[in-house]
Amino acid sequence: MSDGGHLFATLPARTKALQEHAEGITKENSNMSHTETVVTASQDENPLAKYMPKPQVSYPDIPLRHAGFLKKVYVQTWGCQMNVADTERMLSLLGRMNYRPTEVVEEADFILLNTCHIREKARHKVVSRLGELRALKERKPDTLLGVSGCVAQAEAKALAKEAPFVDVIFGPDQIEELPTLVEQALLRPVVKTEFNSNGYSIPVDVIPPYFDETKQEVSKFINIVKGCNNFCTFCVVPYTRGREKSRVSAEVVAEAAYFASRGVKEIVLLGQNVNSYGLDLAGENHKKVTPEALGSLPFAELLYEVAAVPGVERIRFTTSNPHDFTPQLARAFEQLPELCDAFHLPVQSGSDRILDRMNRQYTRAEYLERVGWIRAVRPEMAFSTDIIVGFPGETDEDFEDTLSLVREMQYAFIYAFKYSPRRGTPATRFKEQVPESVKDARLQTLLELQKKETERQNAQEIGQVRNVLVLYKNKKEANAWYGRTFQGRLVKVHSTEVLLGQTLPVKISGANVTALEGSPV
Repeated sequence: MSDGGHLFATLPARTKALQEHAEGITKENSNMSHTETVVTASQDENPLAKYMPKPQVSYPDIPLRHAGFLKKVYVQTWGCQMNVADTERMLSLLGRMNYRPTEVVEEADFILLNTCHIREKARHKVVSRLGELRALKERKPDTLLGVSGCVAQAEAKALAKEAPFVDVIFGPDQIEELPTLVEQALLRPVVKTEFNSNGYSIPVDVIPPYFDETKQEVSKFINIVKGCNNFCTFCVVPYTRGREKSRVSAEVVAEAAYFASRGVKEIVLLGQNVNSYGLDLAGENHKKVTPEALGSLPFAELLYEVAAVPGVERIRFTTSNPHDFTPQLARAFEQLPELCDAFHLPVQSGSDRILDRMNRQYTRAEYLERVGWIRAVRPEMAFSTDIIVGFPGETDEDFEDTLSLVREMQYAFIYAFKYSPRRGTPATRFKEQVPESVKDARLQTLLELQKKETERQNAQEIGQVRNVLVLYKNKKEANAWYGRTFQGRLVKVHSTEVLLGQTLPVKISGANVTALEGSPV
């Protein structure tokens, strides 16, 4: 690799010298709409060294003629919203190493696959994608290729054997070590998937959160807790994300304040089980305590802290486990107008027998009790949920219990899946595995039922005026924007005005199963 192609993070002495001795002068370039910064440096030095601490992907003050000194990273992300947030954190860390994101895989200096392991199909996608990238790696051997996320955590050894051309494999607990891992991967293949027992921290005061200034982002994810202690019999999360570990509230609030200061209006708090947030911090040696023993719910307390951040207009969160749900959380909805009327509360099944086999630690009646707490203070709450059909031993009667719960709940929408055996989970050893044909039929029945309910609810919105937070521009249609109501429903807003980031009243004039449609009033 030529001198200009090296990562400057691997050359600390040279980087320090550049930062200390490069002299910049600023002059207005009449041919450019921005102020151009010219850095005086010798020919073999990187003229962009002074910009290296900048984590954002927008850099209008860097002349285009210097773009060759920037490295490019291509990240492909599968899975949950936490994976999206993890990807953004990795982009922030890589920004300190002179990397900028690209959507063109062929021009990347570093290709990173951030993976999901929740279903077998997701794992197959990763293996297939690696096969596609092998030819590119052979053509460009200096390109770094990495795999992160839950597939990397669960199957690191198998991946290293199946795809020996991968340079770095690491799990979710190694994200903050990414710069070091990249440096090591330049010299030899790296595999690191050990769980970190030192707690969970994203030091935003050291390296600020990822924020794309070119996109004028309105809503941002913030990871607050990772891992899970519940050990549902179908789920791999405790094995791929480890035990529950929470970030301290001051760190979360600081990140929310950082985003709000840059125009973000909505904060989405993320975790495999947000209701368990902080229970590990309250216990000795990071051992989880119960809300009853603690006398409070730290997650509810965190909601009050985030709501107090100036500029935060809306707060959403996902995912909640019903068994950690307490009345204190319902009181937060009563007292905090920033909390949206949208609540994702996974039920997985409407059958008590199946819930017990799943080790969900609540009954149908207890689930409905918690829903009642929320609806008592927020009658217009739009609930959504996750449902698994075809779990081992699920009978026609069990499935009918699920259908009856869906009818009773009147969900705004659902995420429904066929049961997928995951290696290492107890459910794979259960007898009475349900045939695929039965799973298919049940899934179709459930989706048809929910489709009718979603269409009914959306049709009722026609003629209503709803406050819509506009999130992004419609790329395919002029004078059209997309935003969400306070209940989380997607709305296409027609306007010739620039609406991005505004919360404005919109009269709903149309609806389908996917979205509402309307114009400002």
